[in-house]
Amino acid sequence: MAARVLLAGIVVLLAAVSYYPFRWDPPRIVRNQVVRTAEGSLRFGEMNAARTPGTPAWLGQARTSGSVQIRLAVNPRSLQQDASMMMLASNYWDTDFAIVQDHSSLQVWLRRPGSDIGGNPPFTVNGTLQARRWASVEVLVHGDSLRVQVNGQTRLAARIPADSPRVWTAGQIALGDEIRGGGPWQGTIRNAQVSTRGYVVNYIHPGALSIPGHFLYFPDHVEPFPPADWEDWLTFALNLLLFVPVGFLIVWARRPPMRPIPAALLAAGLSALLAAGKILFYQRHIAVADVVMQTAGALLGALLAWRWARHRAPGTRTL
Repeated sequence: MAARVLLAGIVVLLAAVSYYPFRWDPPRIVRNQVVRTAEGSLRFGEMNAARTPGTPAWLGQARTSGSVQIRLAVNPRSLQQDASMMMLASNYWDTDFAIVQDHSSLQVWLRRPGSDIGGNPPFTVNGTLQARRWASVEVLVHGDSLRVQVNGQTRLAARIPADSPRVWTAGQIALGDEIRGGGPWQGTIRNAQVSTRGYVVNYIHPGALSIPGHFLYFPDHVEPFPPADWEDWLTFALNLLLFVPVGFLIVWARRPPMRPIPAALLAAGLSALLAAGKILFYQRHIAVADVVMQTAGALLGALLAWRWARHRAPGTRTL
């Protein structure tokens, strides 16, 4: 009885860790809050979908030349937001570039040799944005240099690996949100121009982006493998250790004790169920490797429990 109570407590604890901060966010059809104003600007709300249908035509030229210029004119609704205003990405994790508002700061996430797949670490220009005030932003990538101008003044100049756009991959342009997932940016954009050799595209112009009236809100929930962040690798060992007591207690929760293989399979089902539940919560992500490590940890705990049971009752049959 005590083993069952303890096992139930651990399951509740694992669910709390998996779903915290418990923000309900299931897939659903939502109304697109991207609105074109009378002046031709795009205004963004809490549910935004304004993306190119596919990979922009200029990407190949940017990769070949190593040069691209991005110009934005933005008016944030407030400074209490940390979200992408414009990006080129293929999913939640794989980002070629993103121009982000981080409260009053401007961030440029740029995939380059030495960065991760999301362009981390970003380049940050502090104190450049104000609520309900227009700001003109220019990001120029050319050869081995990055320059960021805000309202006509150079606020950041940095050296980057030469021809960084060569590592960019196929993706979509998105305004006011991420490709699939992340938080929405709220405010107005009246200019979103990308220039490279032979191409000048302003994504504010009608027809440049797909802006449906309604869309399926279904963010990315499955993390890529291998992980892009070293901290994610550390969680593998933690997940293994967390499920050692789960496997141990599953064996002892039944009399006679459950055999190790069925106990490990039961733990694997529990792990998969906890992982699948993350689809229903905001910014909770499923890692298939976590399920594998948790199952391995449960098998280890089950083997320990079975060995202990045999030691206490020598007549117990072997596996």
